Amino acid sequence: MACNLVGGIPLGCRDNAGGVKTVWITDWDNIESITVNSNDPLTGSVVTNISGTGVFYQFDLIRTTSEVVENINASLPNGTVYYEQNLTTFFAKLEQYKRNILKALAQSQRMGVVIETNNGSYWLLGETYGCFVSGGSTNTGKALGDATGYNINLQGLEPNPMAELSGPLDSILSGMTISF
Repeated sequence: MACNLVGGIPLGCRDNAGGVKTVWITDWDNIESITVNSNDPLTGSVVTNISGTGVFYQFDLIRTTSEVVENINASLPNGTVYYEQNLTTFFAKLEQYKRNILKALAQSQRMGVVIETNNGSYWLLGETYGCFVSGGSTNTGKALGDATGYNINLQGLEPNPMAELSGPLDSILSGMTISF
């Protein structure tokens, strides 16, 4: 298999916005199949369908509190490359129902995770193996104006980088629903 370059990257415009707006999470067992269009090496690897049964639960995020960082891990002597996908989220205010939901997330072995960025694009994390909670913290703050809430980190260890969805999550789901 040839591993030749397929194109370059132009500079582009300054019309970019950082951060994650919304996260949807489902139990990995709810997903039956993920359809990825990978015909074109430049525009391929776009997720066009996620089918299954069950619910993708929506987690709304506060502006400027959450991000995804995807690290490329490569070993020349081993001939390996894998991608470490790290989603860091913050949920303000300590509340029992949030505690219970985040506890259940932490105990889950594998989850399907979709994010919407502040640019309005949608991305699938954990496409092959799913994601898991890799850490987090609960914080009360010290001063009256300090942040109080939950930091949760979800991680995927994948053979490929995260793939963009061809549209909003609700437009590519087959047999699954979205709920809070």
